Amino acid sequence: MIPLGTPGKVKEGPLKGWWIKVQEHDAPHGYLVSRARNPEMDQTLVLDGIFPTPEALQAFLEQQAPVFAWAPPH
Repeated sequence: MIPLGTPGKVKEGPLKGWWIKVQEHDAPHGYLVSRARNPEMDQTLVLDGIFPTPEALQAFLEQQAPVFAWAPPH
């Protein structure tokens, strides 16, 4: 499982160059994917959607961001 709440930079795929972060969301239930142009996640924020299951999230990431590097913990 990918680390929740930790920014990661997309290295390959259509979202290459973006920072992404996945957070669990309660209402509606699922996983919220957001992206930005920096690791602080405060520039050019885009919400890619809420994915209802881990499998749906994984399918999105495999298609749009197959390789990424997680930022080190602060």
